[in-house]
Amino acid sequence: MVRIMRTNWYTRLRSKALTALALAISSQATLPTVFAQDAAPASKVGDLISEVVSAETEIQVPLRRAKIIRTKKDVIRTAVADPTIVEFVAFGPREVSFIGKTTGSTTVAIWLGDKENSQVLSLLVTVTKDDAVDDQRRMEYGELNVMVNELFPNSRIQLIPVADKLIVRGEARDEEEAVKIIGLLTDRASVGSNSQSNPFNAGDAARPFPEASDLTQTQVINMLKVPGVKQVMLKVRIAELKRSASRDLGADFDFNIKEFMVKSTLAGGGNLMASGTFKDGSFNLVLKALVKNGSAKILAEPNLVTLSGKPATFLAGGEFAVPTVVGVGGAQAATTSFKGFGTSISFTPIVLDKDRVRLEVQPTFSTLNRTNAVNGVFGTDTRTVTTTVEMREGQVLAIAGLLQEQQRGDSTRLPLVGDVPWLNVLTSSKTIARDETELLILVTPELVHPLEPNQAPTILPGMEVTEPHDLDFFIYGDIEGRPDCHHRSTVWPLYKSRLKRCQDVEAQSKSSNYFFSGKHGFSD
Repeated sequence: MVRIMRTNWYTRLRSKALTALALAISSQATLPTVFAQDAAPASKVGDLISEVVSAETEIQVPLRRAKIIRTKKDVIRTAVADPTIVEFVAFGPREVSFIGKTTGSTTVAIWLGDKENSQVLSLLVTVTKDDAVDDQRRMEYGELNVMVNELFPNSRIQLIPVADKLIVRGEARDEEEAVKIIGLLTDRASVGSNSQSNPFNAGDAARPFPEASDLTQTQVINMLKVPGVKQVMLKVRIAELKRSASRDLGADFDFNIKEFMVKSTLAGGGNLMASGTFKDGSFNLVLKALVKNGSAKILAEPNLVTLSGKPATFLAGGEFAVPTVVGVGGAQAATTSFKGFGTSISFTPIVLDKDRVRLEVQPTFSTLNRTNAVNGVFGTDTRTVTTTVEMREGQVLAIAGLLQEQQRGDSTRLPLVGDVPWLNVLTSSKTIARDETELLILVTPELVHPLEPNQAPTILPGMEVTEPHDLDFFIYGDIEGRPDCHHRSTVWPLYKSRLKRCQDVEAQSKSSNYFFSGKHGFSD
């Protein structure tokens, strides 16, 4: 067995050696043929091309600067590979200039000497950025930085020119000073803007000084921070009182004299009627006198929280459908939009100082008016106020004096007879109505912080309202249960039957798990 394995190993080794020797012999036989095929193109290139000129030296030219070169021989002609990078200007036969136009590299070929026997010089011209411009920007904006800090001693800013941008960092005393600083550094200032709500591009930078040299166009990146609380809670209280009164006076009568009858229904809105009858005489008189007084009180207290410079809106009420027909001719279609009514608040607070707030508030209060309906769509009685004030935290803005009075009177009477005193009571109908409305809006801004989890209220409105059990509901008539009794009419019949079947305490406690509310649900 060992001899057979050695014989197989020797046979494989001998086969590999013979294969390698055959490949070597074949490669040596084809080697002169390959060299013969490559020798022809190389000989042709050598016969047609005498010299390939590459870049022999490198010249660096700053951007928007020039570099003059004086040669020992006359310059016959030149060739610039990319004229957008460098510009070639000849001042004489032996003086040339390279002017950097844009950053980059390009090759410039120059022919020197006589036309019959000229020499070619190839140059690699590299246009580099101008460091003097960056130094100039840092110097000019550095002086402007000192001036701004002197103008606003309560704020500390830092101007950092980076690439084509000017970064404004630091802290401003309040929002008003932040707006003034950005307005001083930019060409166009947005007076009502908020630096913290717009921390990015604030516009193009202004020139540091009137006599300063023209710099590249620079954009201002506003990264100013205003310390303090930036969350504002607006407490709004809207109170409206309506009073109405009306008085009606009129009389209805009818009397028959032989064949003649006279009847009046003025109080009911009718007219005088006369007709002939054949009944006995009779007389009926109905006097109508009515005095009506009414009052209504509406109170709304919405609270809103928003960031400084961000608007917030609130609507407490409802919406009603308003059908609208769009299109013309046969292409008409009906659409439905919804219009809101109720108490609506829209406000935008801007924190100017630690506790001074500029407030733009627009409260709107609207109610449905069924008497002002058009095509079945209700109308609304709307009261809107728009104002802008500055106030301290905790102060109250009272929008008062919103009074409205309406008075109307109607009189219906018989001609001539209705103008006679005392007799007009029977021959006329009079109505007088008066409506008075008073609206008061109180606004209080407060700077607030978010609550920690342990500060949040654990008992929310409605958590203590439970369902009454059968005894309290059917016998005592209660519609709310006891706070400590979590009765559930959905499972009470099943729970009651299980209690009857459970005799021991352990089984009763297991059954109670089905009824009592657990940590994450009504029951386990």
